[in-house]
Amino acid sequence: MGGRFPGKVTVIAVHVEIPLDAEEGHPKVREKVDAIVRRAKLPGVSYMLREPLEVWQKKFEIEGYPATFVFNKAGLIAKKYLDSEAAESELPQLLEKLVKD
Repeated sequence: MGGRFPGKVTVIAVHVEIPLDAEEGHPKVREKVDAIVRRAKLPGVSYMLREPLEVWQKKFEIEGYPATFVFNKAGLIAKKYLDSEAAESELPQLLEKLVKD
């Protein structure tokens, strides 16, 4: 989506550390995350959060992943998707609307 709206949309990919990540070790997990970001050709930035999964689940009121958050120009959550299929089908129209506002 970032490539579809150059200069208007910023994509931020966030990986939340899970117990398996701790077993594999941070450097190895970082390599995997970086590879996924490169393969998906994600524009923008990528972060890894090392707090326990439960911290972010509580903070953003989500139970699982992936989750997609769309923020408006004011930095407020415009839409939260907990279903990747819904995100894929609705996101283009939502972004069209938000970049016009």
